[in-house]
Amino acid sequence: MNAGDAVFALRRLRYVNNEPVALVTSFLPAALFPDLDKQDLGKSSLYAIFEKVYKRKLNWAEEEIGATTATEEVARILDTSPGKPLLFVRETTYDMRRTAIEHSHSLLRADRYKATVVSIRKR
Repeated sequence: MNAGDAVFALRRLRYVNNEPVALVTSFLPAALFPDLDKQDLGKSSLYAIFEKVYKRKLNWAEEEIGATTATEEVARILDTSPGKPLLFVRETTYDMRRTAIEHSHSLLRADRYKATVVSIRKR
């Protein structure tokens, strides 16, 4: 994506066991996903739509993970208190063509989410 390119911005609330866990904001290049706004995002996963509708096979993602605290708005959405700790994840997802197809920011309730990271040393 380049500065000035048209993008779709999606804001999704993710649940586990009927409890809000994450607020995810995704930015998607409109040129790669024409008519994305006509897809039923409530019935299919976003990544399934990428692969099945737009033929964009996912390959890898780069994530930056940090800590932050809940603002009043985010606390209300995630059913927590302002100032409570959250995990912050900034992610860029690439397809098999090495094209960045999604940039996202996620805010995750630290008391309802845990991350596992596997590191592989390239030789």
